[in-house]
Amino acid sequence: MISYLRARYWIGPIGLILAAVILTVSGCGSSPPKQTGPAADADLERFNRAGRLAFDKGRLQQAASFYRKALERAYVRDDTAAILDAQYNLAICLMNLQAYEEALEVVLQADSETVIAGDDRSFDLLFLEATLRYHNRDLDEAWKISEQILSAAPPASSVIQSKTHYLRGLIANHQGDLGQLRAAIASLGQPQQPQLRADRQELAGHLAMAERHWDVAMKAFDSAVRLRRETLDYREMVNVLALAGSAGEKAGRAREASIRYLRAGRSALLQGMFDKARKWLLRAEQTAGTAGDTQIVAESRIYLGQLQELSEALPSGSAQ
Repeated sequence: MISYLRARYWIGPIGLILAAVILTVSGCGSSPPKQTGPAADADLERFNRAGRLAFDKGRLQQAASFYRKALERAYVRDDTAAILDAQYNLAICLMNLQAYEEALEVVLQADSETVIAGDDRSFDLLFLEATLRYHNRDLDEAWKISEQILSAAPPASSVIQSKTHYLRGLIANHQGDLGQLRAAIASLGQPQQPQLRADRQELAGHLAMAERHWDVAMKAFDSAVRLRRETLDYREMVNVLALAGSAGEKAGRAREASIRYLRAGRSALLQGMFDKARKWLLRAEQTAGTAGDTQIVAESRIYLGQLQELSEALPSGSAQ
């Protein structure tokens, strides 16, 4: 749903190239370059950079650990902006680890920090809180926050507004409110960005499921899967793959359903999402058995065996 990090202290590839050019040029002179601007905190930059690299590689536990260190360093500096960045990034990591309650605690701490600084809450934090409330099934509060975002003046960015409409669609779907679900889809319009198009297709799939149009739902979810893949949003991609599998089951297309469950379980396994991998691989095995597809049954069992080996090798609580 939301996976991007703030990068105030992260030096990306362009930044590293520019830094190398500056060092090369300055080495040619006879005197050291003059310092301009405040000195950087090397420890803070290192922790944030390491956190970002770990996050990009899918090592979420490690990323969270680095962002905790960045947060401690930001407190040492008494740097409100750095504190909020670290809290936001830590909460994103925890959310992706499905540690929703802990992530919400971090967001609420960031809210307190904002109040202490005398600033207004950012739309990023508001949307993140609404998302976490949704995951914690505090749907009424999530809806209230979404209304606060959409009614704000000056308005939130178009991306935040679109993501908020997507969230409202998910809430409406969970509550069985098809009118609000249709309204959320209409509010998204026809976006050009692949991520927002994926959001719209996913909501369209939910609506088709609610209306018992199983083939339409399967097609919408398959489209969302492709778009999630294009944007490298693999964690959400596997969730939608499983939804496509569910739609296939409802449509009576057991073999096609089993293929989608297998793909979802395999990707989840390799991402360390062991609980989801087990659920979907077992479903793949069962639906393939119903369809009489012995090959998919065998492949599902192979991955279930790998999952068992990995689960036994990891310390308790290490799986995402």
